[in-house]
Amino acid sequence: MERYKDFSPTPMDPKGYELTDRQDWFVVPVMRTRDSEALAQSNFKTALEILGGEGEDVEVHRFRHWGPGWFEIILVRPDTNAEMEGIGIEQSLETYPVLDETDLAAWESIDAW
Repeated sequence: MERYKDFSPTPMDPKGYELTDRQDWFVVPVMRTRDSEALAQSNFKTALEILGGEGEDVEVHRFRHWGPGWFEIILVRPDTNAEMEGIGIEQSLETYPVLDETDLAAWESIDAW
């Protein structure tokens, strides 16, 4: 996983934007925006569930953005179980783009409306 200090949502954005006290936290490789479709929504939701939701070691951060209006990312504290779960999520996504087929199907049925 990438450290937040090295993260930018696009190459035109600054790295490690704003969160000065989270620069060494890791970015879980899922993101959603105002324009996200079923796959991104499902993977974001599922990743957050795998991580046990927001808490001391897991944070969701939302930012305004010139392109999609806003985006959300998940950060995990280094040297915690959350980091290990995040690595598992990253490895899973490297071999298959869907974290939960059933959840994705539910999101796709919503998109169909």
